[in-house]
Amino acid sequence: RIMIIGRFKKLCFVFIICVFCFYIYKYSPYKVEFLGYYDKIWAHRVNSNEKLNSALNYYEGVELDLVYKKGVLDVNHPPAESINLGFREYFNQIPTTKQPFLWLDIKNLTKENSTEILNLLQSIFKERNYPLNKVLIETRYPKALPIFTQIGFKTSFYLPYGLRNKKNLDFEINKITETLNDQPEIGISSDYRDYYLMKKYFPEKTKYLWMINSVTNRWFTETRSILKDSTVKVVLVRYNAVSGNR
Repeated sequence: RIMIIGRFKKLCFVFIICVFCFYIYKYSPYKVEFLGYYDKIWAHRVNSNEKLNSALNYYEGVELDLVYKKGVLDVNHPPAESINLGFREYFNQIPTTKQPFLWLDIKNLTKENSTEILNLLQSIFKERNYPLNKVLIETRYPKALPIFTQIGFKTSFYLPYGLRNKKNLDFEINKITETLNDQPEIGISSDYRDYYLMKKYFPEKTKYLWMINSVTNRWFTETRSILKDSTVKVVLVRYNAVSGNR
């Protein structure tokens, strides 16, 4: 009986250690499946100063969400409540010794407000002589992108959500193809689960992906296959900072 109790305690100890290691691995920025491709791995939804300062310790690039209103780019992802953090203040948090890549998901960028947003971004980046080719402008409205592409920003068309589940897939692909024919310099961005459609229909096109679900919900070989694709330039992953997660 004493031996049985001893073995049970050992099993419980091993189980606790395994659970602890799993959670450490789950929230660690360093993962086996990313080995050799850490330059492609950027932090997703870095929407606070605290999270930015933390993420820059581990990643070469960060993605953030912006909403344009009244001459200000608000760092926020609706429907979350704004904390009134302007992009200029956020950008000034970056040490002058660093020039990380920035993926700007501008939620309401349209052709109508594109010039205003461009002028605002230019004024912010010019103050630090920040290289525009280290900034990706992403939008669901690709007609807004030409003026950004022309002056040196990287640009991407945020593809329709859940492309893999579209019943009218041929129609959607034709629309995307028309856009890419009109703007051959822009890239395409989507959830990694649409990667194989992107690869099938747009094999040579520059791709920006996000992979923000749990490590237990995707295959190791699938992740490696995506990262090995030279047309995949960035893969966003979930990053949980000690503070400032939003």
